[in-house]
Amino acid sequence: MIDDALEMHVPRKGPADIFTVVERRLPPPAPGEVRVAIEAAGVAYADIMMRQGVYPGQKLPVTPGYDFVGRVEAIGPGVSGVAVGQRVAGVTVTGSYATRRNVEAQWLAPAPESADAAQLVAAVLNGLTAWQMLHRIANPAPGEWVLVHGAGGGVGSLLLDLARIAGVRTIGTASPSKADVIRARGGEPIDYQGEDVAARALALSGGGVVAAFDHIGGKHFRKVSMAALRPGGVGILYGGYDLTRDGKVHPLAIADLLVNSVFSSFRLFQKGRGVVGYSSPIWRNARPSAYQQDLAAVLSSVGDGTLSPLVGAIFPLREAAQAHRALETRSVPGKIVLVNA
Repeated sequence: MIDDALEMHVPRKGPADIFTVVERRLPPPAPGEVRVAIEAAGVAYADIMMRQGVYPGQKLPVTPGYDFVGRVEAIGPGVSGVAVGQRVAGVTVTGSYATRRNVEAQWLAPAPESADAAQLVAAVLNGLTAWQMLHRIANPAPGEWVLVHGAGGGVGSLLLDLARIAGVRTIGTASPSKADVIRARGGEPIDYQGEDVAARALALSGGGVVAAFDHIGGKHFRKVSMAALRPGGVGILYGGYDLTRDGKVHPLAIADLLVNSVFSSFRLFQKGRGVVGYSSPIWRNARPSAYQQDLAAVLSSVGDGTLSPLVGAIFPLREAAQAHRALETRSVPGKIVLVNA
């Protein structure tokens, strides 16, 4: 039945095996909504934080699923510019670990027919994040240097690609096993486990990077990312990976994040440096036209082959628990994807 949906649901906080399969009947799309059959959904660290009950503003129970690629099946009242059968993608924050769902039409962007669903969804949340941080916040000039932490991951690898396309030079941190991935995407790798990252970045860039993209936060953001900046540079924080490292909530990391998030405005002023926090749903809600424009541009770049998102692993929807474990253990580079066969 077209109204039936299967969801991978989190009834309460817990480890990866807390997922429960739920089948339910969807209501017709409400005004401003469309129903989509989901081809693929991305697996994000935010999903893990939701499962563990520590994602800000999100209560349990919840069906995770920050982004998706799929096809429009039905259109609710008042929706225009979308057709039944059209391939679309969007950032939804929750609810996309499912076979189908209703979603607000304003969060959709057209997705090209020519691209694989897993590659496309690997560029939705991650690609939008990378694009907006690079082009709307940092806006580096060709030839300038940026520092990308976690450069072997989903967002990091796309930052390397987008920077290379723009003529921007990149330094990427990762474990030694991912150094070749970074080099292949035009970056200079730094072993974050065995090197002084800030000192090495300062040396490679000849005095500091114009932007540092940091998904870790806390002491790392202050002592590594901000220390690697040149005068006039900007530190961009877009996550708190240390909070749930290795699949566990770390109270000390929460305290570290709070303590090290305080910066002296006068010291920033002295060197002309900036600190910016990026969150895709906040930017989506506050600047919807920029959201649609940027997401469409990213997906178009995947469709024409300009951008090649790194897909690390693909799991069937029902194996959401295995997908979460793979992300928690950092066992694969790139984006982890759930697909509906």
